[in-house]
Amino acid sequence: MRWGRTECIMKKRKFNGELVGRILGIVGNILDTCLQILLIIGIVYVIYKGAGIAYDYGYRVFTEKPMAASVGRDVEVTIPVDFNALELGELFEGKGLTRDAKLLALQYFCSEYREDVKGGTYTLSTTMTAEEMFESIAEINIEKEKLAKEAEEKLKAEEEAAAKKEKEAQELSDDPGIEESATEGEDDGLQQIEMGDELGTYLEDDVR
Repeated sequence: MRWGRTECIMKKRKFNGELVGRILGIVGNILDTCLQILLIIGIVYVIYKGAGIAYDYGYRVFTEKPMAASVGRDVEVTIPVDFNALELGELFEGKGLTRDAKLLALQYFCSEYREDVKGGTYTLSTTMTAEEMFESIAEINIEKEKLAKEAEEKLKAEEEAAAKKEKEAQELSDDPGIEESATEGEDDGLQQIEMGDELGTYLEDDVR
């Protein structure tokens, strides 16, 4: 009897253990599924928000209005020689020329005048769009480069002319035939002067 009762208790405990194990397995599967669903929802949400932000920035890059619609103010801004797009955006935002530094950085990368936006001091207006500001800066730098190139070409031409003149003078000094001709010319001139003086003296005596 005792062995039968003990065996019955052992089977009951075994059954209860298996039941608990199955329940825990089911609960674990449910939790795992819930976590996967939450993860998928999170990923979808991030993609949705990211797409919304990307669309917003992409739309504003080309359609962003200036800070002032009609009556604006002039702003002097000094761009450092070594700058990056985000630093430029933060500088413009601090001066009240843009609403969003990151947006202006994107506008800078998309601008056709990007290569001519260089360090320097410029006067811009709050009525300008980002592209108009970049264009204004580029025009100033292009004009500076044009004037610098013209000055360089003029200086080069003057140096070449001076070198040519110096070379000609050197050739004249190195040619003995030219020196002798010049000496003979001087002698002829002196003789003509002497003859003129003698003729003048003769005429004066004759008149007397």
